[in-house]
Formats: sequence, structure tokens, C-alpha cells
Amino acid sequence: MNDAIAVRDLFKRYGNVTALNGITFSVASGTIFGLLGRNGAGKTTALESCIGLVRPTSGSVRVLGLDPARSKDLGRLRGRFGVQLQTTSLPEKATAREILDLYAVYYGLKPAADAMAARVGLEGRVDRFVGVMSGGEKQRLALALALQHDPDVLFLDEPSAGMDAYGRRVLWTEVERLKRAGKTIVLTTHYIEEADRLCDDVCVIQYGRIVARDTPVRLVERFGGDASISFDAEGFHLDSSLSSAGVWTHEESHWSVVTRKEPGQMLAAIVTHANRSGASISSLDLHRPGLEDAFLAITGERIEETVPEAAA
Repeated sequence: MNDAIAVRDLFKRYGNVTALNGITFSVASGTIFGLLGRNGAGKTTALESCIGLVRPTSGSVRVLGLDPARSKDLGRLRGRFGVQLQTTSLPEKATAREILDLYAVYYGLKPAADAMAARVGLEGRVDRFVGVMSGGEKQRLALALALQHDPDVLFLDEPSAGMDAYGRRVLWTEVERLKRAGKTIVLTTHYIEEADRLCDDVCVIQYGRIVARDTPVRLVERFGGDASISFDAEGFHLDSSLSSAGVWTHEESHWSVVTRKEPGQMLAAIVTHANRSGASISSLDLHRPGLEDAFLAITGERIEETVPEAAA
């Protein structure tokens, strides 16, 4: 599989501030690649270097074999990639239809505003003025503009920021459809669920450096830690098979175990043993390690994942 994007030893400095500190990564064609990190980690600077908005201090970037830092190459690339930035400035006194039609003309396309609006969940809103759209609607309009010319590579910078649950579902469904169509997608995000659901490959970025890279599943396997089960049970006592299956602690009727065994099987064994011994379980909780656990182990920081309340 060929690489659609290759970034090598990329530095970007703003005065005394180093935004990117020698990052290297490649993105295979037809895959979804995620840059996962907290706000300010350097994700947006990396993406903007790939689309020619930021000129690197040193290092190299190639997108579809072309250098976006060179004007001639960038001109050849513009019709082959699409971009949705965190914030897109659009004329507030224009309607969504007018903007979609105008962008279609830019690319020499026949306008298809209604079809594009339907793809991003803006049915019935295409004749609404941008100035009265919610933040989530504007983000979905920006996504439609990025998709309209059917690009080979799509760059999405915090694409679900400002979206409500409906908007995120629309976005994720469209990204998954684009992958099935063989498109290459790069997204930056600080939402664990988004990276876990969408990305084939994730780079964890911190302070301008890539500190880990793998599939979401393998990151969890390597860094996520053990599963844990906790429960309250009157009359519960360990037998030898359970006591050797993990590290147990208990205080009166509250029990907890940390285990490397498959937690579902461990849970079933606990319930079976409780039933056989006549113990009464009143509460039960199972925690499987996830990508957030892996992120915490890798960076020593919790990622800000709370999605702010947003309009549709």
C-alpha cells in the first residue's frame, strides 16, 4: 500500500515557542489517520503544514508526492484534497446553497447543493443564511464544502468540535463511507471516542512530539493496563481458583479485583461462585481498559474529552 502522505523530521517554531519538535509519520492510502492529543499539543500545526497553510521551519512534507510548501505543487494539490478547519469564515449574508454553488464553480463542477446538504444532514436548511446557522450547522456546511469536489485526501481539524450528538453521528457516518470509497483521511481530535471509532492508525502527540503510534486496539493492549471488577456481596469468600486469577482487595462486603484475564469470563466466574456459595451480590461494576486509559499511561495527562453543549 502506497503512502499518500509522508512527513519527515518536521519542526515548526514561532520565536521561542516550538510547536512541532521533529515529528515523523506517514499515512497509507485509503486509511484514516488520527492525531490525538490535548488542545495545544501541535495537532493543528501538523495538519496545516500538510495543506500549505504553515511553512515548516525545517523538515519535509509530501502529499500525494507533492510539496505543499511550494506554490506550484500546492496549486496542483488543491483539487485533490479537501479541508475542514476548526473554524471556517463564511459570508453570513449568503445562504448555504449560494456558497455550495459558488464553490462548485471554483472546481468546474455542476452545482448540486441539495445533494451535498443531504450528505451532511442539512436537508431543508440549504436556503438558510449562514448568519443564522448554529455552530454545528456551520461545521457541517464546511464539511460539505470540503467534500464537494470528491478529493482523494481529506483533512479534518477537530471536525466534531461544536457539534451536537446528531452532527457527530452524521460526520462519523460520512467519514466511514469515504473510507469504504478508498479515500485517505487525516483528522486531528481530542475526543477519545472519535479516534477509537474512526482511526485505523493513531499518533498520540504531546508538546509537539509524537509519543506513541499504533492502532487503537494495540495502544490499549500495550498501555491500557488491566481490567478491574468491583462488587458488593454479603457472605462472599474467595476460593483458590478465583484468588489466583487476579489481585484482590476487600473491605467488609466490598470486593475488587484487577486481572489480566478476559474480564467477561472473570465476571461470570465471580457470579457463578457467589451463587454456589449463597453470597448475595448487590452491585457489580466492570471496567475494561480503553483508549483513554492508554492515553493517560502514555502522556501522564487526562485528555479533555467533555463535549461542550452545542446546537444542532
